[in-house]
Amino acid sequence: MYSLQEMLFCAALAVYIAVSMVVAAIRWGHKCQPYARHADYYYPAWKALVACYLSNLLLCPIIFMPQDTDAVLYLRMMLILASPFLCAVVLFSYFGKVLNVSWWRNPIHALIIPFVLMAMTALVLTLIPDTQIKGTFCLWFFSISGILALVYLSCFLMAMRMIASAMRRFSEENYSNPDDFPRQFAKGIIWIPILHVTVSWTTTFIGTPGSLSIGVLILSFLSVTFLIGALAPHRTMDVGRLESGELQLGAVTDIPEPSLPEQETESEFEEETLSQERKDEIAAIIRLHVEEEQAYLDSHLTLSSLSRLCGVNRTYLSQVISERMGGFYNYVNRCRLAHVARLKVQQPDASIEEIVTASGFGSRQSYYNVRRQLE
Repeated sequence: MYSLQEMLFCAALAVYIAVSMVVAAIRWGHKCQPYARHADYYYPAWKALVACYLSNLLLCPIIFMPQDTDAVLYLRMMLILASPFLCAVVLFSYFGKVLNVSWWRNPIHALIIPFVLMAMTALVLTLIPDTQIKGTFCLWFFSISGILALVYLSCFLMAMRMIASAMRRFSEENYSNPDDFPRQFAKGIIWIPILHVTVSWTTTFIGTPGSLSIGVLILSFLSVTFLIGALAPHRTMDVGRLESGELQLGAVTDIPEPSLPEQETESEFEEETLSQERKDEIAAIIRLHVEEEQAYLDSHLTLSSLSRLCGVNRTYLSQVISERMGGFYNYVNRCRLAHVARLKVQQPDASIEEIVTASGFGSRQSYYNVRRQLE
């Protein structure tokens, strides 16, 4: 007979596996229309997400073996290995594709092999009757597991660093187009993998059936929360522009910061604190290029590219825009909104899609988001 604690442990694990299967099934079968026709663009990590949640099927035998010491060890090993590794896979799959970087793929693919080998070895040993992981083999087995866990944690931290770096580069002080990177989605979703790894490792180190029960229930809740947040696409390029061939899948990618040197000659002669006269001069140059020459029509206009266009040191340019114009993002997008208003009057028969794209917005949704934010 099972004790109450063991029955609760079985029930909690069953809930976790069931939730994982539901999440995998929904992510596989449900994609909002018309985005489903381009699932790899609008849902970059959907295949990786399905595979990661299906891997929890490996935990099924533990439901029927709550009294087996090896089964509990197997669950602890899976949590400490799988959580950072699978979270890293999902984050790299989504944000790596959004940023159009591929350096992560070969290391991740290589690290799948030891993960599968360790998981299958532990599962087989758990299922063999009258055996127990002990002695020298136990020492080596869990030593390797510990090393792998640290490697997978490093992968997870690299993924987090990639996202944090992208969020800084695509901040409102540097970039003008919210289509370039789903920054708001990243800010809203990033805490889920952090909590997932924290809960998994904490419950693993505690190691009691009670702590494991609570841990997998929390992981179930995080899985549902993640699914809800990821159901809708967070890349806003309109389907029509993709299907018309105007843009190819994956075309909206990271625009790296230019590696051109700052204008050293100007820096040598300007004071670190700009005079009001110099600020007035820089402000006039900015308005000339952005407003009169309509640089804002470039949907991927950045502070760095504007700095080169104006011939002004990027730091000074940012200082003047922040002080005089309310910040780069706000300034450029207010110009775009004004352009939309003019085109609506000049071209009353044009569609809203034609007007917003002709005004420098990457998509209609981007226009609506900016208008809601600034007006």
